[in-house]
Amino acid sequence: MTRGTDRIVVMLLGSLLGSPLGAQDACPRVVNPTVQEGWDLYQQGNVDSAHVRFRTALRQCPQHPDALTGTGYTLLRFDRIDEAATLFRAAIDASASAADAWFGLALVARRRANPNAVREAVQEVLRIDPTRRDAREMLATVTPPERPALVLPDTMEMRSRTRDSHFQVLVDGVWQTFYIKGVNLGAALPGRFPSEFPDSVTYADWIEGIAEMGANTIRVYTIHPPHFYEALAAFNRSHPEAPLWLIHGVWTGLPPDHDFADSTWNAEFAAEMYRVVDLLHGRADIAPRPGHAAGFYTADVSQWTLGYIIGREWEPFAVFAFDKAHPGLHSWEGTYLHITNGTATDVWLTQTCDRLIAYETNTYNVQRPVAYTSWPTLDPLYHVTEASIAEDMAMRGQLAPDEDEEQHDEDTAAIDPSKISATAAFPAGFFAAYHAYPYYPDFIVHEGGYAAYLHRLKAHHADMPVVIAEYGVPTSLAVAHMAPEGWHHGGHSEARMAAINAELTELLAAGGMAGGILFAWIDEWFKRNWLVMNLERPQERARLWLNRMNPEQQYGVIAMEAAPRLSGSTLGDRLVSWKAVPALYAGRLRALADEAYLRLLVTPEPSGADTIFIGIDVGDPDAGSFRWPARRGGQLPVGVEFVIQVTATEARMLADPRAKPFRVRRQPTFRGELEYMDVATPPPGMFQGPFDQVPNYPLGAARHTAGRYDSLPIVTNRVRLGRDSLERAASGYDWGILRQGGEPDGLWERDPETGTVEVRLPWTLINVTDPSSRRVLATPPDVRGFQGVPIEAIHLALAMKTAWGEWSEYPQGGDAVAQFSWAPWEFPSWRARRRPVFEAMRSAFERLPSEPKQP
Repeated sequence: MTRGTDRIVVMLLGSLLGSPLGAQDACPRVVNPTVQEGWDLYQQGNVDSAHVRFRTALRQCPQHPDALTGTGYTLLRFDRIDEAATLFRAAIDASASAADAWFGLALVARRRANPNAVREAVQEVLRIDPTRRDAREMLATVTPPERPALVLPDTMEMRSRTRDSHFQVLVDGVWQTFYIKGVNLGAALPGRFPSEFPDSVTYADWIEGIAEMGANTIRVYTIHPPHFYEALAAFNRSHPEAPLWLIHGVWTGLPPDHDFADSTWNAEFAAEMYRVVDLLHGRADIAPRPGHAAGFYTADVSQWTLGYIIGREWEPFAVFAFDKAHPGLHSWEGTYLHITNGTATDVWLTQTCDRLIAYETNTYNVQRPVAYTSWPTLDPLYHVTEASIAEDMAMRGQLAPDEDEEQHDEDTAAIDPSKISATAAFPAGFFAAYHAYPYYPDFIVHEGGYAAYLHRLKAHHADMPVVIAEYGVPTSLAVAHMAPEGWHHGGHSEARMAAINAELTELLAAGGMAGGILFAWIDEWFKRNWLVMNLERPQERARLWLNRMNPEQQYGVIAMEAAPRLSGSTLGDRLVSWKAVPALYAGRLRALADEAYLRLLVTPEPSGADTIFIGIDVGDPDAGSFRWPARRGGQLPVGVEFVIQVTATEARMLADPRAKPFRVRRQPTFRGELEYMDVATPPPGMFQGPFDQVPNYPLGAARHTAGRYDSLPIVTNRVRLGRDSLERAASGYDWGILRQGGEPDGLWERDPETGTVEVRLPWTLINVTDPSSRRVLATPPDVRGFQGVPIEAIHLALAMKTAWGEWSEYPQGGDAVAQFSWAPWEFPSWRARRRPVFEAMRSAFERLPSEPKQP
């Protein structure tokens, strides 16, 4: 499209937006504040609101270059690429120095996979502003580098190696013992898929922060963009006395049909290994691939790469199937590794690691330690408390598992790194790497706890280093699994999370491990967890909101949380901001939505309120309960599915029985006896017994006036029948009991001066499956399972009982019931914040020894 044609587009745009092209000279000054608001919102991630600001500015001043550019960027985020390109061209016509518009055209060209157009646009950016780092980085992605010729070392080179139970690194020609104090680095920012990586500034900030925390190692699971390795190299060159070492992974999916011998799948896995090796040496040119990083890798970080941990947490059912299909495959002798008395999967893993070592040795004459990923479900230990499903059914006399059985076998297959030995050709050495948490599987819980498990694990691998490559606890509001020490899978305050992670860090060192790698540096909103994944619909939009009930999303040293809509760190401070929120029921109730919560503020009458009910209808207003709990007060104008009950000392969620997503039911016991777990710091409303949990199909609510509501119990630890014929009780708790206190740990608080109550409801607790598109949980008649169906608004009702026993109810008289809606979003607003675990880990890392202890 020519510049002249673009000019016509600008004229048409001005006409369509209701403002003549010939704007007055004062036009830019008038709209500049609006444009600045748009950029501020855009940089905060609030793209929808930014788009509104930019379009408002364009109505007043259609030629404003920044308004045109800003609108183009928001359209680009909406995937309206052609429209964005038109506006970027219009901005360039309006201003010859519109560097951001040229950069926008470069982004458009990259989306269109046109490297020549990317190069031309970026060169214009650098002509206007030679200091633009983002432009130089993008130019590097489309400009093949001129690398010097590869010169191999005269002898095989090592910078790291294993010795006995620990690692060593070469420092000034001397081998020094090295204890791994690591952090796992994922990179998915809120709203992003895991394949959408951050920019170089973000990576540089993270690397600085990890070093400041006292870690000496970063682990990554997959290939990151070139600017990650450039940032790491830049940091290490400027900190030669204390560089950050890198442990690199090689990611893969599961093989087709559980066949680890599949030739096509193995060829791609090998190609990915070779790409990783090459990029670490700064010699990889990776073409764009869907879901993967790409670019020209020129930063040589091999001198700071401690080792490799390849693969993933292999699924036990896949390992079991492959071993069963190849019963005669036990031993293998390779150039660098060999194995005897293993399984077919053991042999395949040995061959795969040998292939990686061979490539780096033959290509670069360099070696470093290698391991593969494992986890307790595949450990080589025998667990007497963990019967397989087949063993369980045989003991119970059953022929088939229950219809709703979703339990995985946790101790039917094994892979054993201790059976792998390095040959004389591989002095760098082999090590074991386990993802091991204190709460899962149940055999860790039932067989003496986490410390006992680590002791057994290390004893089995006595002659080799063992790295706990993932450990830690999350600070979610929900608990997905309980542990006797109180080190649960979620349910921790941030202070408690910090204390536990520091304690676990020191426990690993005391147990003789070669190091530990904390999970994880940042929260990642796209992560799934068994407890709530069926309540997040559609799943591909889970990255757009923070599920505070999902433990997998909240392990981070850095909290990635919804950007505050209200100012003030205390409720008293926030009350001023709340006044700007539209009032319901003459100011007695206010509601606000964000990426994590439905926020409610209740202002009692002057006489006060010792009990507050907030009724919430998220479904059919003609169905549900039309009375408050225990039929207190009058009849409700709509049927509600949920009621928040607040007293002086407690707040809890209650639900219409048919609106609960789960049903907890009692099951017959094996012999009428159960063993119960002694749990430190149990979650609220904890229960144990012969229970299981099933989905509540069909989900819905029938019209009734019984005033009956249920609590919200969930089962976290299933009933377990061990190989010792002892049956362990299930454990669960009431996740509808709301923790009192301020953010980020609490869900409700009361202002002591005014009696005003603020409640923060995680969306999952009221069956909202995706707040970003206003969807709620349902079971459509033609669909098996839960689905998210769109709604326009929810209904809210209110009742308050005074100290004199009188009830005030809203709506009153013939008033309409209050409706609350919120604007959907495609790009979340969020902020990053260091949690207390940062300082706790810094102190723990300082206390760690330089050499592993003997277990």
